[in-house]
Amino acid sequence: MRTIKKIIIHCSDSGFGDVDQIRDWHKARGWRDIGYNFVITNGFLFPKSGYDKSFDGIVQVGRPREQIPAHVKGHNEDSIGICLIGKVHFSFRQIEALIRKCHELMNEFNLDVEDVYGHYEFNPNKTCPNIGMNWVRWMLMWGSNEVKKNLL
Repeated sequence: MRTIKKIIIHCSDSGFGDVDQIRDWHKARGWRDIGYNFVITNGFLFPKSGYDKSFDGIVQVGRPREQIPAHVKGHNEDSIGICLIGKVHFSFRQIEALIRKCHELMNEFNLDVEDVYGHYEFNPNKTCPNIGMNWVRWMLMWGSNEVKKNLL
């Protein structure tokens, strides 16, 4: 098994999608598979499709964890990549799912909140995931119940 030292958060820069669509987009670019280990849906599967509450905040498995992902140049071997579907707005269900998945991974790999990063923290030309990582790390420190309390 790979030694995991960090979790890196991304966004899809699309208002819709799922793991299968991102896999297709990445393969069209010549990649052998999706670059991320997990994708978190936002309730919109296709452009102009209606919102589907049952499809919001679903954590989908992308590239298997035992395989090296392809999401941050120079940091793939020791990281897990999570992609939020969206550009700059993310649903409550997505954020809640992100916090839960990060907690699971942090426990599994003995990581701290300081080991959770945004893609932009490794590439100054990126803004992804378009949310402040200090806020995400704060949410991770206080747990998913605090997410509800502070967002509502």
